[in-house]
Amino acid sequence: MPKLILSRKGFDSSAGHGYSPYDPETGRYIVLPIPEMSGRKGGYTYSQLPLKPGYMNGETKAGNLRELIHDPVLNYSKKTRDVVDKHPAHYDPVTGRPPWDPSGPDYGAFGQSDAAAGHLRNHNVREGSVFLFFSRFKPVSQHLHPLDPRLAWNDGAYFLYGWLKVGKVYTASNQDELPEEIRRTHPHGSQSDFENRQNNIIFTASDRLFEDSEIPGTGMFPKLTDELLLSSEAHRSRPTIWKLPSFFQEERYCPTYLNAPKTLKDRWFHCTDDQNYCYVQSTARGQEYVSPLEGKSEVWLRELFQKVNL
Repeated sequence: MPKLILSRKGFDSSAGHGYSPYDPETGRYIVLPIPEMSGRKGGYTYSQLPLKPGYMNGETKAGNLRELIHDPVLNYSKKTRDVVDKHPAHYDPVTGRPPWDPSGPDYGAFGQSDAAAGHLRNHNVREGSVFLFFSRFKPVSQHLHPLDPRLAWNDGAYFLYGWLKVGKVYTASNQDELPEEIRRTHPHGSQSDFENRQNNIIFTASDRLFEDSEIPGTGMFPKLTDELLLSSEAHRSRPTIWKLPSFFQEERYCPTYLNAPKTLKDRWFHCTDDQNYCYVQSTARGQEYVSPLEGKSEVWLRELFQKVNL
């Protein structure tokens, strides 16, 4: 059975010491890749990741991600500025060229290693499984009216931003079959990565998300919208509380890390104004929330892509 995985990516309070920016007026956003702390050689520096001129609605004149993070308008901490100066970017997942960087790599691949990769393997994430990537985005406050309720999310809110349907899985046993560009540019793609990263694995994208549609197997949503919002609008001071379709609370669909029996009663609670939804307190730094992709979850996934204008 294929799986549906909610996969946390991008800057957070520990990896990058901040959150990725988005413009509430336009919905445009930038996913900041986390710093590569493993000592791995190669890869992109933040200065080598260009930023399309004017992409953030004129908010910054930065020409690349390093300049963006150093721009005082976005108010990143000295700790954040220092870490991006000292370390390359862990540019992963690659879901085609992002709208803010038209010169970026144009393929679909996501890598994982160590305990997180073991978690995916143990839950049989394989061909046909779908990753929905999410991250925490901090609004550019200068673009919000003081009475706009989104100002309450001054520490950011969680949004889905991209996807990848697994077309093929690569491990140490078949790493020689990886396309050359992925081996050369992906932070999990080299022979050294398969030798030195425990449980190193790469998932490459299929051609299409659904066999009966033309939606590509990987990509990024063009802007952040209410349909992609995970954080509960009823709990704006606590963005780690999510609002999800109610079927996710069922034992059959309950995602890993959110289904521990001892915490179920404390973690999940009803949405009193809409029985089709429920609230859940997400885990602090869970990476890969795995659920079956069948029945209700497949219907929801299709409806999500029908609502979002690609």
